[in-house]
Amino acid sequence: MGGTSSKLPPLRTVKELDVPKLLGQWYVIGVIPTYFEKGAHNPVEKYTWDEKGKKIDVEFTFNANSLTGKKKSIPQKLYPTGYPKSTGEMTVSPMWPIKLPYLMMEVSEDYRNCMVGYPSRAYLWIMSKSPNMDKKVYDEYVKIAADQEYDVKKIVKPLHNELESKTSSQ
Repeated sequence: MGGTSSKLPPLRTVKELDVPKLLGQWYVIGVIPTYFEKGAHNPVEKYTWDEKGKKIDVEFTFNANSLTGKKKSIPQKLYPTGYPKSTGEMTVSPMWPIKLPYLMMEVSEDYRNCMVGYPSRAYLWIMSKSPNMDKKVYDEYVKIAADQEYDVKKIVKPLHNELESKTSSQ
C-alpha cells in the first residue's frame, strides 16, 4: 500500500467544531473508499446526537453497485472530544471494540461542506449537506487533500439520483 502513516506528517485538522451543526444528513460527494464503500451509489451519512452515550450515531446508507441497487446500511458511532464543542480529531467505531481516527480536515463556515481524512491517506470523504457541491468548493478540498499528501487520482465521485430541486443562493 506504499508509505505508512508513521512516515507521513499528521493531517491538519480543524481546531474546533460546533458538534450540533454537524448533525443531519451528509451526501458523500467524493471518496477514497473503504472496502465496504466500493461500488456505493447514493451514499449518505445521517448524524444524530445520542445524549445518553455522548456520541453521534451515524447511519451510512447506500445502494450497492447501481442507483437502484440493493439498499444497504452500516451503523457506526462517532465520538467527539466534547459537546457542544469538539476538536477535529474524533474517533469512529464501525463495530465494537474497534475505534479509528476520524479527522475533520475542513468544514465550511456554514457547516454545509466538510472533508474527513485518515492518517495513512488510504481513505478520504468529501461531503455536503446537499447532493450538489459547488465545484469551486470541491476543487478547493481536492487541492487541500493533495497538499496533505493524498493521491487525489484515487478519489471517486459516487452517483446520486437525488438532485436539488432549487438552486442554492449561498
